[in-house]
Amino acid sequence: MDLPKTVSEIEKMFRLYKPENRPIAGKLQRLTGGFSGADVYSFEALSGKYALRVWPANFTSPDRIQELGLLAEFLNHNVSIPVAGPLRNLQDQFSFGWNTRLAHIEPFLNGQPIDSESPPRTQMTSAMKFLAECHHACANYMPTVISQPRILQAGWGDSESLQYRLRLLNKQDDELKGSFRSHPNRLIIDENFQQLIDQLSLQLQLWKPVVLQNLQMQAQQLRPVLPVFRDVWREHLLLVDGQVSGLIDINASSSDSVACDLTRYLGSVLGNDSEGWQAALEAYQTVRPLQPVEWDSLLTFDLSNLLLSSTGCLERYLSATEESVRTSLLARLQCYVHRLKTYHQLQL
Repeated sequence: MDLPKTVSEIEKMFRLYKPENRPIAGKLQRLTGGFSGADVYSFEALSGKYALRVWPANFTSPDRIQELGLLAEFLNHNVSIPVAGPLRNLQDQFSFGWNTRLAHIEPFLNGQPIDSESPPRTQMTSAMKFLAECHHACANYMPTVISQPRILQAGWGDSESLQYRLRLLNKQDDELKGSFRSHPNRLIIDENFQQLIDQLSLQLQLWKPVVLQNLQMQAQQLRPVLPVFRDVWREHLLLVDGQVSGLIDINASSSDSVACDLTRYLGSVLGNDSEGWQAALEAYQTVRPLQPVEWDSLLTFDLSNLLLSSTGCLERYLSATEESVRTSLLARLQCYVHRLKTYHQLQL
């Protein structure tokens, strides 16, 4: 993304924000973009450090960013640890135009993600209690403006994630080879990568019938639904001195089951470590006990996410042009395949 070339042009882009929220001397530092395709920058302002997120054209809407901003404000009034979300500007809006694209700014939170190689029990306890605190608060969330559809509201209903995964898996082709042989970046494929894809294809064929059967049984079950983050990956929960210091990237939030967050985070940190999962879920339940229907669907949420995330990760890897993003995606894909190969070890 090309930035404005002068300080005055950059300052003009931030004119809708209070002076203390604008970049000092118009300086923006490029950060590695997320998998969403957004361009992300950090900047120093008089009131602290912020992140600028510029979304791809037609990727999101002002109403969607508005909903996320209102949810972040609600959480920051009701939980003990900061949640980074779109910041309100002088026009009471949470987004602004960046040429032909939409952008928002959010607080830049300090901290590092948990070490997934050997996550300390105390850090996992802190992370799970914080997620439970957020979920407990979100069960009472009522948006000030009802959206259509109501994507951020609490109540009882079926899980849109499970229904969506059921539809996708029913359509998905188990044979992956054609998808990358014809890909524009096919020249990057080497023998090791070919073996990785063969392993993934085999695991999809093994696990897909099991997942489809479980989804068909559970997708229509009523369960507590509330605003959840849906994409709580390891890097999104930050810690300082062993305690959670903040949550970043809430942009996938929607009303669904807490199992979305629990399985996404635990899978990315603990893999198939049964004892680790059980201890983490015990810590979560000291703050917010799980309903039987939530507990019973954890493995279905986890394995269906694992199957679809692995194929999605493959496609993003093949399409990515930024080397740092490609490296991260390849590492994630390898983790997905390893988990699938050893998934029988996970018992709750």
